[in-house]
Amino acid sequence: MKKNIFKEVAEKNGVTEEEVRREIEKSIAEACKDPDAPINKIGKGKVPTPEEVMEHVLKELEKANMN
Repeated sequence: MKKNIFKEVAEKNGVTEEEVRREIEKSIAEACKDPDAPINKIGKGKVPTPEEVMEHVLKELEKANMN
């Protein structure tokens, strides 16, 4: 990722970057419990990292803005 979005979120919320990353990882793990959840396609058979999820989200937003 070009910008460190995790750092930006941490600064805006008065927490550490590691806390932001941990919370995102917990949310991802919870979402992946549903085998039919679209997030499972991101990790290619494994739980995706926060970076993989953010890159996917940004790509999808870019696609949506092009239409």
